[in-house]
Amino acid sequence: MEETVKSLLEQKLNVMENLLNITQRISEIIKREDTEELLIALNDRQQLINNIDQIDTKLLNFFNDDISGLIKYTLGDCKLRAVHNDILSLLKKIKEIDDINLDGIKALFSKLKEDICKLRQTETALKGYGIIGAGSRDGAFIDTKK
Repeated sequence: MEETVKSLLEQKLNVMENLLNITQRISEIIKREDTEELLIALNDRQQLINNIDQIDTKLLNFFNDDISGLIKYTLGDCKLRAVHNDILSLLKKIKEIDDINLDGIKALFSKLKEDICKLRQTETALKGYGIIGAGSRDGAFIDTKK
């Protein structure tokens, strides 16, 4: 059992390292304001989070869904405690970067919202000048209730 728990914790540590890398990549993407790449990166990040959830579920199955039992077990062994502490350290780093990313995403979303409003105003103006929808002005009414 100890080897299985250690293996699962090491898998979780590897996935957490990947999660940290993709979170840092998301920061760079936000700075470039590349929304398409941001969506791809967020999707990749969600897959990593799902992997972590699966690993956590496997770990909790060993302890009958008792998280305190899992924590006591990992803190009781030096090797497991080291892996556990590494996971917590990565989690803190990810949280810090996520907080910064959240502010950047809010700003990017606000900018996109403004751009959409400007596009709608431009569309309304172009319709007024007859540039958009000009083909429908030459249409004819067809009575279909004969």
